[in-house]
Amino acid sequence: MKNQGRRSLLFGAFLLVLACSLPIFGQDGTSSEILTNDKVVTMVKAGLPPNIIINKIHVSKTNFNTSTDELIRLQQSRVPPEIINAIVEASSNASIVKSAMGAGDAAKTDPNDPLATHEAGIYLYQEKDGQKRMVQLEPSVSKQTKSGGFLASAVTYGIAKTKFKAALAGSNASLQIDMPRPIFYFYFEVKNAGLSSNTYYATSPNEFVLVKFNTKGSTREVTTSQANVFGAQSGTMDKAAHGFKIDKLGPGVYKVTPQEDLEEGEYGFYNGAGAGPSGGAKIFDFGVKRPQ
Repeated sequence: MKNQGRRSLLFGAFLLVLACSLPIFGQDGTSSEILTNDKVVTMVKAGLPPNIIINKIHVSKTNFNTSTDELIRLQQSRVPPEIINAIVEASSNASIVKSAMGAGDAAKTDPNDPLATHEAGIYLYQEKDGQKRMVQLEPSVSKQTKSGGFLASAVTYGIAKTKFKAALAGSNASLQIDMPRPIFYFYFEVKNAGLSSNTYYATSPNEFVLVKFNTKGSTREVTTSQANVFGAQSGTMDKAAHGFKIDKLGPGVYKVTPQEDLEEGEYGFYNGAGAGPSGGAKIFDFGVKRPQ
């Protein structure tokens, strides 16, 4: 009984010590500490090595002032250049991440601000009379067709090439643009690493091709691959593809601009990886018309 009582007493003492120590852990400020210019200066004056201070900047919440006067003050306070550079970089990243965290809930943000949070997708950016406007491109589902080389392929025992095309219904896209070099923004889901968790598989604009369609009657089409008995060649033909410049602005956010002015016609961002079982792919289509 004495041993049992002693165990109970020791257990009670252990619980008391544990209870007393909990507030200490709860008051640990490492997770809630916000690093500022003055705190960095304090660490420098304390003699902490630059690499330790830079690592501290990378893992901490920050609220830096990177105005010209503050940068001069940091220099005068003998803050090493590599630390000042880390401060500027952290401030820039915090600004972008705060306003542009890829695709997400856009309910409380400005839908016409390209650096605000947007739903996953591709958006056209326009600015007229000082007013910003963003329009989301709705994807159209293409149909895969074959053309050319049927008779020739049979006669030549498969040597002649058969072309496979992606075709869209209608002679014009619903979105018509009067700018020869439009600006687009791509927003990808950062968590799922995709333009959409269900229907698109791209994680970067590099996986898209900007193509120009040939309009035939009430159909727009572009060659996506060709094949013969010797093999297949996938991808749009060079004459249909147009290069574009990509600028990454933040996690899942990209600014995309054609490398050259687009002629009048019908275009679309094509991603063959998003094709369905029937071969149809979702194409973010638009048209370019010169202003009258």
